[in-house]
Amino acid sequence: MLEAWGEMTLRHKKERIELVQSLAQSRFTQTEAAKVLETTLSNLNTFVKQNDIEWIYIRKGKKTK
Repeated sequence: MLEAWGEMTLRHKKERIELVQSLAQSRFTQTEAAKVLETTLSNLNTFVKQNDIEWIYIRKGKKTK
């Protein structure tokens, strides 16, 4: 049986949340994760806040080339 539109939408949202949570737990910075996901840091940050995702890893210091 085909998946209904609402079911598909909920599944996709759950999959996006799980993906971002796995990046957060894998010690990626939000900047690095945004590049991997091909989105802006602003979009990722908004998504993280809206979905109460805890982002533990923060790397501070000079940028490397």
